Amino acid sequence: MSNLLNVKQISCRYDDKVIIPELSFSVKQGQIVSLLGPSGCGKTTALRAIAGFEPVYSGEIELAGRVLSTPSDTLVPEKRKVGMVFQDYALFPHLNVNDNIAFGIQDTDKTERANKVAELLDMIKLQDYANYYPHQLSGGQQQRVALARALAPSPVILLLDEPFSNLDTELRRSLSLEVRDILKQNDITAILVTHDQTEAFAVADEIGILNEGVLQQWGEPQTLHQQPANDFVAKFMGIPTS
Repeated sequence: MSNLLNVKQISCRYDDKVIIPELSFSVKQGQIVSLLGPSGCGKTTALRAIAGFEPVYSGEIELAGRVLSTPSDTLVPEKRKVGMVFQDYALFPHLNVNDNIAFGIQDTDKTERANKVAELLDMIKLQDYANYYPHQLSGGQQQRVALARALAPSPVILLLDEPFSNLDTELRRSLSLEVRDILKQNDITAILVTHDQTEAFAVADEIGILNEGVLQQWGEPQTLHQQPANDFVAKFMGIPTS
């Protein structure tokens, strides 16, 4: 299967500080991957570069055969066909669930828009909450609405930036499995950014572990756990080293 997303030797920086010296990885259609690492490792910067919120200073980002970012050109986020779920969900407090989900597809036919929202409400199992407002929902319900809103425009790839971090441990575990099921059932390609290895292992087909902007190891969860590439990976995973 060919790659849907190719991140090729990109570097990112803020002012004079290099956040990512060089990063390369690829994602196949229908695959869920996770960028995992401690705070400040560059994982969110990489995600924001893919979304178009950050420029690259070398390399390129390609999605579905289309170059999105080079050092000389950055396609604006709204033209990338990339969906994003933010850490704080970023729901509109003055809009109900129905209108939050429909926000990104206002230019579609009214009937088509209504059908799409109904389909997404069914997918996230919140059919009876269409007229509720964000403050009337639990954290888990808000997260699912944010997911549905991001999926409404039918993005080529979905980016999730620490989407479960505001939830308690038990809900985080159950919701991460639920989100994985939704993504897999709908053949949605996704990248999850997290500092929580349990979360990454529950959701991702493959995981890339970053430290100080450098990819330490990329592989399936079982491989990372059984064959850590270096001491940092082993320590981060909580694996005893000799």
